[in-house]
Amino acid sequence: MADALEEIVSKASVYEGVRLIQILEAVYEQGRKDGARATFDELDRGFAHAKRQTPLQKPGRPKRG
Repeated sequence: MADALEEIVSKASVYEGVRLIQILEAVYEQGRKDGARATFDELDRGFAHAKRQTPLQKPGRPKRG
């Protein structure tokens, strides 16, 4: 992979090099966003599971029905 990148960079003009850097930064940033999204989705699933396992009851003595 390093050899391929070195070949691309050696044949690229300054303009093409800048464009390559912009593309790589965009890909990196999107990967960070996707990773954060996956983390929060996993947390949401865990919280939903915990809520299902814990019955909600109002505090105090139950009313006679």
